[in-house]
Amino acid sequence: QDCRPSFLPMSAAKKPPAYQTLPTDAPIWVSEPFRVFFPLGIAAAVFGLVLWPLFYAGWWASYPAIQHPRLLIFGFGMAFIFGFLGTAWPRFLEAEALRPWELVGLVIAWLAAQAAYLLNQIRTGDLIAGVACLLLLTILGRRLFGRENRDLPPPGFALAFVSVMMTTVVLLIWAAGKGEASVPTHLFTHVVAYQGFLLFPILGVGSYLFGRFFQVPGKRPPAKPPYRAAAVWGSAAVMLISFAFESFGWIRTGNGLRLMGFAIWALGAIPGIWKLPAPNTRAWALRIGLCMLPVGFLCRLLWPNQLFVFGFEHLLFLGAFSLVMLLTADRVILGHCDDPKAIPPKSKHWRWMLWLILLAAATRATADLVPSTRTSHHIYAALTLCAVLIIWLAHHGRRLRRQPPEES
Repeated sequence: QDCRPSFLPMSAAKKPPAYQTLPTDAPIWVSEPFRVFFPLGIAAAVFGLVLWPLFYAGWWASYPAIQHPRLLIFGFGMAFIFGFLGTAWPRFLEAEALRPWELVGLVIAWLAAQAAYLLNQIRTGDLIAGVACLLLLTILGRRLFGRENRDLPPPGFALAFVSVMMTTVVLLIWAAGKGEASVPTHLFTHVVAYQGFLLFPILGVGSYLFGRFFQVPGKRPPAKPPYRAAAVWGSAAVMLISFAFESFGWIRTGNGLRLMGFAIWALGAIPGIWKLPAPNTRAWALRIGLCMLPVGFLCRLLWPNQLFVFGFEHLLFLGAFSLVMLLTADRVILGHCDDPKAIPPKSKHWRWMLWLILLAAATRATADLVPSTRTSHHIYAALTLCAVLIIWLAHHGRRLRRQPPEES
């Protein structure tokens, strides 16, 4: 499939992986679970967003300050991570695709977690979400450790695996009621599970995938950076250390370290995307989404006041994480369900979605920076992002039902 990253791990004695699973008679939606999880993730995000308009209209009883991020991160974000890793991981290892019972188990656990969150049973939802993550780790680990003569996944994908492991631990800590043991514990677990769960897969997977956004058909792809793996793991280590500093109240130091970590990753893992002109709308949008990461960190460094924390964090969650995740999922769908080379370089859909996402991020940030606008801007931002998600799903709805194109 054309969505595979340009670099595939190989040793001197082995040929590069073919990015294929072992032969299977499972339905396509089982061997390519993104076809199930991406739409589910969109549905969870929409539910999590409309809680704000419903609450302000008096149609939702509880204040959704906890339900909203749980549904967006452990609903939308988790579904996209499950769909991507469940599809790509077995292919990189040339292992067995997911079995029907494995996918059904993941979907049931994920749905149960979302139902618990909507019912305001937060600790129950955390427990079930942790079990869902543990099930995914077991499924992926069985394909890695349960085979002889196995290959290792690319380091970037291993970082995504580690991210799911860390989030599993945090979710189980929360479910046990131990997340509030101290202020640093509360802050550290939240930043690891909220930011880290989405950030580390972007750093890992993106180091191998994002370069393909800038490739021009017919031209030879640039050589891989010589220290890409070191840059990926080095940046992740710096980011994790930054979380610890912030949890002890060193907000400026923490976000300064995060800026450093981003610079290590951007210059060491994906240097080419900053040098090449954007050949299409998606590449241009991706570059903007990635630039929103240091913008969010810089704002927190310059204005560490806790009154502004949610406003600036939404520059990350909306302007960076949501945009980059939707673009990555878009690339996966095009590679598995269409011919990326036949896609026009200019996309009106993505132009609209990009500007609407940035508008939603700015509107949501303003809700906290200018308290007098909080109610109206909560509603406007939620409805704007809902519109983006619906446009995205409508744009790909038919593709998700297609069979994979034949290899030429």
